[in-house]
Amino acid sequence: MERNLIWIKPLLIGCIAVFIISMFLTGQSDSKTSISKMEAAFITSGDLDEMQKSDNLTVKKIFGLNASEYDGIFFYKGNGIMDVCELLVVKLKDDGQADDVEQAIRDRLDGQIQNFTNYGTDQIDLLKSSEIKIVGNYCFYAVSQKASKLTKIFSDHL
Repeated sequence: MERNLIWIKPLLIGCIAVFIISMFLTGQSDSKTSISKMEAAFITSGDLDEMQKSDNLTVKKIFGLNASEYDGIFFYKGNGIMDVCELLVVKLKDDGQADDVEQAIRDRLDGQIQNFTNYGTDQIDLLKSSEIKIVGNYCFYAVSQKASKLTKIFSDHL
């Protein structure tokens, strides 16, 4: 009987080791895709026709993000004052930046919802159906009729 119990301790240690290793292997790894290849995927899809590319100064003004602190950023914005369509993709230098970028995106989204409350019903619906994804070293934000399609392009090119 005691002989059978000797194997329990090594068996438990082995199971715990397998569990810990599997936890590390299933985590999100950083994408090797360059920011320029990621942007090219969106451009070739033709789903940005309703938006224009904005410069890094606009990103700083709207989101408070300094482009030089990241591996890359691109931002597309809809035309016109009532157009809420936007696409922001940020490639992080390190994982510690993810919370700051996500907070900047959420602040922008909350501000837009507040700006259009009471008179921009269509805009509010679009804003509430926005997509925000943080995956590995990439952050993604889209407000568009095509937000789910833009999200798929993003996921496919990580």
